[in-house]
Order: sequence, then C-alpha cells, then structure tokens
Amino acid sequence: MQTVDIDEALLTTHLSRTDPLVSDYMRQRESPLHVDVFHGSVADSSAELLNTDVVIALELIEHVYDDVLSKIPHNIFGYMHPKIVIISTPNADFNVIFTRFSPLLPNGFRHHDHKFEWTRAEFKAWCLDITEKYPNYMCSIFGVGEAPAGDESVGNVSQIALFVRKDLLDMPLVEPFNAQPEANCETPYRNLHSVDFPFFKDTRTTEEKIWTQVQYELHRATYREDYYDADRYVYKIAIAEILRCVEYLGATAEILQQLLLENKKQMENGYVIIEEDNYSSDHDSHDYSQDAQEQVEDANCTNEVENWDA
Repeated sequence: MQTVDIDEALLTTHLSRTDPLVSDYMRQRESPLHVDVFHGSVADSSAELLNTDVVIALELIEHVYDDVLSKIPHNIFGYMHPKIVIISTPNADFNVIFTRFSPLLPNGFRHHDHKFEWTRAEFKAWCLDITEKYPNYMCSIFGVGEAPAGDESVGNVSQIALFVRKDLLDMPLVEPFNAQPEANCETPYRNLHSVDFPFFKDTRTTEEKIWTQVQYELHRATYREDYYDADRYVYKIAIAEILRCVEYLGATAEILQQLLLENKKQMENGYVIIEEDNYSSDHDSHDYSQDAQEQVEDANCTNEVENWDA
C-alpha cells in the first residue's frame, strides 16, 4: 500500500497513523501488508507508482490547480494502468442545501482550500473525457450522502466515479499497455515512512486445519444438553452438522469421514458418539451452569469467517 501527498508537514505529523495497532499483533493478518508513505505530487509519474492495482483519490481533485489536475488522468490511466480507480469530489449541486443552514466560505466553496467544486454534469463530462482518451477503462458514477426528502433533485453530497479496466471484466483491451512506460517526475518521490504489518502464515495442511476444527466441534458438543443421551451416557453430534462447520476450510463429506476413521472416532447412523468419560476432566458430566449453556448457544456455527485483511 502506498500513500502520496504534497504536504510534507501534514504527512510527518500523522505518520504514526499508518503503524500497526495492538489489535494487529493480537489478531494477525493472513497475508503480508507493507505500507509506504511518500512525499510527492499526484501529477508526477514516479516509478514507485508502477504495478499499482487500485488507486483511491477521495476528495482530492478539488484541492489542486488546473495545471496539476490536467496531469492526473495521464498519471493514473496512461502511466500506472491500475485495475480499479475510485475518485470522489463534492457535488456543487448539493451546496444549495448547505446554504439553508450557513453560507458557503468566502471562496464560494465548502472548504477554504478548494479550487473548484463541480456540478454532476461537469464531473460526468470529466469522467467521459477520461474514458474517451483511455478506452481500456469503463466508468460508473454514483454518489454518497442522500439529500433530504423532497430535495432528491440536487443529488448526493459527494459524487464518486468508479473506473474499471476492461480486462478485469473479461473484456478485451482496446489498446495494448506499454510494458515500460516512461516516468515523468519533476520532483522525485521521497519515502517518509515504511512499515510491515505482522501476519501469521499457517503452515498446516488442509487436513490438519480441518481436524483441529473438528476437535473443537466435538468438544463443544459435550457442553450441549440437547446432544446428551442420558440412557447411554454419551453425547451425539450429527456428522452433517460438523461438516457445515468445516466446509469453509475445504472439507468434504469424504475428507471428514476419513479423518474421523483415522482418529478412531465412534460413528453410528450419521452421528459421532462421544463417551462421557472422554471429557470428564473438563466438566462434570452434562450438569453445567445456565450461563455456560447460553454462551455455547451464542457461539453458533455459521461458517462465516471474519476478514481482518479487508
């Protein structure tokens, strides 16, 4: 991940915001993440920007003068060739809503540093000009921040353009990309800060991951009163239920059956049978507190895995 800004003082003040949090060490990512903070201009085609997959410029373009704005499309679409580009900017049509509560700033805009604020028609024209000059991209325009009821005609607070490279949509590229585009950087980028986030590389085999989860599900079953067979003094959990809880790991009925056999688990009529004595050291039979039962019921098996890398 790379961040770029022309304001070195602002970047330096907030460099620590890119560092990992305590939570990033407690619950580590599943893949590497490297972050670079660069001081430089978005108008400059610097080599550091090559091989970028996604460009995000939120509320950026309205802060630059025309000479810089005119170079941004080439830098992104003609030099970097990313797969996805997201650009947002204020919708000037919406400003009439703001003026009901307070006047705009002396420059006529929402922010003292804004050089312009485009209407929806102006932003659309700018986006269409980009797709005409760079036909390998398609564009969709939408907005964020709904207008009050009855004022929907002014559009959204901010307008957003989503550009997608056609090959990402399984469409042929209109023009071939230059494998080695020429950099045009008046002032070289300077790296102010770099950081690598901690990540955990799970080296277990698929079967080992599945079996670990199966063991957890079997142990959890011994805390469920409705799984207890009082006549036989055993717990019974359906194999199909276990499978639902491990499918996200790549488990199939065949793999699960083989793992249960290899680990000498007793099976009857589609159930795994767990002897009460197997877990007697962890809790007293099936007599446990109501609080524990409620906690177990809350930990339902939905097969939904949190994605902390997003």
